[in-house]
Amino acid sequence: MNKVKTYKIFKWLKKNNIEDKEMLKTFNCGIGFCLIANPKNLNEIMKYFTKEFKPYVIGKIISGKNKIKLNGKIDWS
Repeated sequence: MNKVKTYKIFKWLKKNNIEDKEMLKTFNCGIGFCLIANPKNLNEIMKYFTKEFKPYVIGKIISGKNKIKLNGKIDWS
C-alpha cells in the first residue's frame, strides 16, 4: 500500500489544521496528474516512465456512495 508523497509546502499547510479532505479538494498535494487505468495494465504503463517520474497507485474507483477510495494514507510528515 503506497502513501501519497507530498512536498514541503503541503506539509506546512497541513500543520495549520486543515482537514485531509479539504487539502485534497483544494490542492493537488504534489500529484502532477492522475492516470485512470485498468489495474491489469499497470506493468505495461509503467514501462513508459523514467525512474524520476515513476507512477504509483494512489487509489481506485469503486461503485457505491464513496466512489473514489484512496489507498493507504497521505504522508504529511
